[in-house]
Amino acid sequence: IAVDNKDRYTRRHSEEVTAYALQIAHAMGLPEAMLQTIHISGLLHDVGKIGVPDRILRKPGMLTPEEAAVMNQHPVIGALIVGSIPGMEEVVPGVRYHHERYDGQGYPEGLAGEEIPLLARILAVADVYSAMTTHRPYRKALSRRAALRQIQAGLGTHFDPEIGAKFVEILKEQLPRLPDAA
Repeated sequence: IAVDNKDRYTRRHSEEVTAYALQIAHAMGLPEAMLQTIHISGLLHDVGKIGVPDRILRKPGMLTPEEAAVMNQHPVIGALIVGSIPGMEEVVPGVRYHHERYDGQGYPEGLAGEEIPLLARILAVADVYSAMTTHRPYRKALSRRAALRQIQAGLGTHFDPEIGAKFVEILKEQLPRLPDAA
């Protein structure tokens, strides 16, 4: 809630990430306990942004390398915050590792493939799709179809290929009902 007050984008984004991640988890047939963990992780995945200065968080242009380094600490900050709450241990990997990439080029630790917790691999796909389809101060939103193409292009590099492919299936079922511009 504190982060929502700091950055209007974050609340809507967190709700979207949660919804997309739950769609993926349902399609994968994951157990109810995992669905609950995904729900909480999706809502809290960006809580670490509370530790990012407003001038960086709300900057209308591209971040400098120094600013990006500060922004890239939000998963670590978030994991510290969530990890300090009793009973939230299962949520921490989603918060900490949702910016890791399947090819090892992500952050904060450069984990690759199956080293990345399943929870974080699911959130990564949902997070990127939500970010791409939302207007930001520094760029316009992509259409849903263009974002789908970006997800497909990132299978096996940015995203877990099985999880990403599952999300692509979900999106392809939904997109025929959308106008072409969507």
